[in-house]
Amino acid sequence: MDIDERRRVVATYLRRCVIYSDASIERKRARGEGETELARWQAFREFTAYSAGEIESGVLDSWLTDEEGEGPPPPSIGSGSFSLDLSSMTYHDRREWLAALLMPRPVVLVATVSATGVQNISPMSSVNVVSNSPPLLTMSLSVDIEGRPRDTLENLRNGGIGSQCTIFVLNADHDSALAVDATARPLPPDESEWDLLPDTAPNLTGALAAIHCELAELHPLPAGAKGSLAILQVSSIDVPDGLQSDTVPQTLFQIGFDSVGPAPNPTDWRFGLSNH
Repeated sequence: MDIDERRRVVATYLRRCVIYSDASIERKRARGEGETELARWQAFREFTAYSAGEIESGVLDSWLTDEEGEGPPPPSIGSGSFSLDLSSMTYHDRREWLAALLMPRPVVLVATVSATGVQNISPMSSVNVVSNSPPLLTMSLSVDIEGRPRDTLENLRNGGIGSQCTIFVLNADHDSALAVDATARPLPPDESEWDLLPDTAPNLTGALAAIHCELAELHPLPAGAKGSLAILQVSSIDVPDGLQSDTVPQTLFQIGFDSVGPAPNPTDWRFGLSNH
């Protein structure tokens, strides 16, 4: 049995365990069993779903052979990277890189700097590719739950056309989910979300990629919407050494309004956000 078949068999088994767990939780809930028992089954379900995702991604391939030891960690720009010059790429290559990193809708962290030099980093799930030539992205920036414009919007607006930001694309792992949850916490404009992370601005070493952009245009959203649409031109992308556009691993997605995970598949693991 080759490694692909071993991976398929184990992942199928684990996915069936998740389906069984979901059914068991519903039965126990219908019988009125206690929260402690339900929490135990929910924890088993989430761990099993996470394991299935790791098996399917190939991260644990060494566990499916006779070799000992852990599989390699997912690629990250902190372990060595190179810069992609989008202006020198062919249309096809540029399209493939942008699609691999930003489609479908991932959760990313966007880093900006305020007019007074405060380093800001904030989670976003509204980044989309709108043009490959030139490479353009859009990002919708709304007000927070208290009606205050988000720091990312204020920093880009105050910096004007040409102001810079970095979009960090995240691996689908627990550390990325923790980073999203930490930086979603509302802070005063003179405080930095980077202080809530183990990394030091401007380098998020565990990110899958860093997309460097400049503000091309900023427009208020129509129809009375409380927000603005930023049009960003991509200048370069930092990616891990050895990564190709057809080998980009699973990225982190927004699932509903209060959780993140590796994919919209309902049997995958989920991380519930305390700040959203």
